[in-house]
Amino acid sequence: MMRTRFCVFIFAVLFLCAGKLFGYSLSKDEVVKTFATANENHLEAVKFIAEKNLQEANKKLEEAALQYEMIISKGFRNGRVYYNLGNTYYRLGEVGKAILNYRKAQRLMPRNAELDANLRLAKNSIEDKEVYHETPAVIQRVLFWFFLMNQNEIITLSVSLYIIVMVLFIALIILKYQWLKRVIIGFSVGLLIAVVSLGIKIYVEQGTDRGVIITKKCPVRYGPGEEYETKYEIHEGVECIVEQVKGKWYKVYVHVGIKQEDALQSDTDKKEDKEIRRGWLHKDNLGVI
Repeated sequence: MMRTRFCVFIFAVLFLCAGKLFGYSLSKDEVVKTFATANENHLEAVKFIAEKNLQEANKKLEEAALQYEMIISKGFRNGRVYYNLGNTYYRLGEVGKAILNYRKAQRLMPRNAELDANLRLAKNSIEDKEVYHETPAVIQRVLFWFFLMNQNEIITLSVSLYIIVMVLFIALIILKYQWLKRVIIGFSVGLLIAVVSLGIKIYVEQGTDRGVIITKKCPVRYGPGEEYETKYEIHEGVECIVEQVKGKWYKVYVHVGIKQEDALQSDTDKKEDKEIRRGWLHKDNLGVI
């Protein structure tokens, strides 16, 4: 118990420091009280679950969710908050919101094995089976810096490489050691790779809007309005790409349905399968990552 409270205190101090650094409107009392209370509520809920007192457990989980959401609503983005919130929603049975917050946490904590395991567990529990293809493991290993680092870390890497290149360039001018040219070229290539990786990372995470269905059942319609006929239905936890926004409606592409590359399908069937995975849904059904 003392160790848990110590960890809560450390996280609270980190929240406070980050808030001062990035200008978040979070006071020390707000951070300590809200985050610590949320964690305590979650721990109590786990105990109630073990005792099979689900009513009290759900009550504590709902309180914890509100408190984590309050921290986020203040403008604070932290992987641990999103992760804890995802765990809270998963225990409440709200798989869509759990996956949504796990994905948000993943962008800030890309090397967290426990987070990845919980995300897989949540994804395996959804009703619709997705055909979204993950990046092959060999590519993830070759481009490890891209998949294992978040935006801020790649920015730090790029700035560090830039400073090193500038220092080496100045040393070359002053000392005139010819071997420094090869070193400069090597670090310059690394800098170019880092900058390109950062651009791709920003485009993937911010240039394309991605979301998760957060309602139990979501009708996807032929057009942006209730007057349009339902094209098909998808369920909680499905991930999709937002292609267009019109008022309170999103045109999305969802990763469910028959794989288009099936050799047994005709060209007409493939086109139809691709089309059926697009449609319009109301904003209330979707949480944007």
